[in-house]
Amino acid sequence: MKENMYYGASSFVFQKAEELRNRMTPAEEVLWKAIHINEWKLKFRRQHPVANWVVDFYCHSIKLVVELDGGIHDVKDVKRNDEERESYLKRMGLTVLRFKNEEVLANKKSVLEKISETIVKLQSPLLGDGGKKLFIIKIGGDIIDDEAKLSSFLKSFAAIEGKKILVHGGGKIATKIGDKLGIESKYVDGRRITDAATIDLVTMVYAGLINKKIVAQLQSYNCNAIGITGADGNLIPATKRKVQNTPSEDGGIDFGFVGDIDTENMLGLFWDELLQLGLTPVAAPITHDGKGQLLNTNADTIAQEVAKVMCGLYEVSLVYSFDKMGVLSNVNDESTVINKLNKNYYDELKNNGKIFAGMLPKLDNAFTALSSGVKKVIIGNAEQLKELIAGTSGTTITNE
Repeated sequence: MKENMYYGASSFVFQKAEELRNRMTPAEEVLWKAIHINEWKLKFRRQHPVANWVVDFYCHSIKLVVELDGGIHDVKDVKRNDEERESYLKRMGLTVLRFKNEEVLANKKSVLEKISETIVKLQSPLLGDGGKKLFIIKIGGDIIDDEAKLSSFLKSFAAIEGKKILVHGGGKIATKIGDKLGIESKYVDGRRITDAATIDLVTMVYAGLINKKIVAQLQSYNCNAIGITGADGNLIPATKRKVQNTPSEDGGIDFGFVGDIDTENMLGLFWDELLQLGLTPVAAPITHDGKGQLLNTNADTIAQEVAKVMCGLYEVSLVYSFDKMGVLSNVNDESTVINKLNKNYYDELKNNGKIFAGMLPKLDNAFTALSSGVKKVIIGNAEQLKELIAGTSGTTITNE
């Protein structure tokens, strides 16, 4: 959207940009001639308003800023202001390249090579292919409860330069806090029963404590994250799960305030507006029913449903990262990772009892996502996020 390429710049900044266009420096004129019509077939703008500043050159499709500095930028106060400005731009999801004026005038070829190298990186699968690719990453398992491992994961997540969404689980923190408050945790087949006291508890812990700790850490890594629940912006509408009838339970199982996502009323446009603003959504596993009631919803399912709804706007890769190395053929041996998995192979392994029960819901979600247009699903260890995305670790699941 065109209005988003200015990131809320004021009329004063637009006026300043116009003035600067009329008095470009010699180095700016040389570089503008080289990149105005270019081999990369990208559109650059000169003296472009971005938030509170005017950047020398900007390519919106790959979020690249190129700045040229004169001698004044070696002054201590100016250098400090440049660093603060660059940090802010990076927090908005922009990549910033800086060159000295004399570099451009004396060795234009070297400068263009550095710009070209950056463009290639920004258009690679790891970095988002100029905004056309989207990574939706779910973090869960014991990683949530381990501060050191979680911090390491978030640092790797923040380093992915491109559009991304993080969905997190709840770990065991809610159970520990609930025990202190006298709120008993009840489970059926590993699934939490969410009564009135428990929905208040998990909302405070998931959407409050865990979500805001994650957001704060991402900000420290220059990732401009925004914490959300399904109720915010009506991002994840849901319905309260009906009582599940079972042969062993005469009255069935009432999971309480557990939500199943209302896919038909879930809109990718709202998510995209956050992404276009340079924000990285961090979703807690709390949804809502549209009638004022919050609901507890499985984070794996949230990640899958968000991936499905975003397929119409992006080429989506869904990553389930947790404490296992991937899908294992032997649950007790981390070295037995199945590197590639498709539906036929999955059905064969499942029928032969070679997929352990805890992995079945993740894999069912994975194939549901693939059938809805998600390009690939990756399952593996959160501590190897970079390798997971590169395809050198974990299990990659496709329709092929």
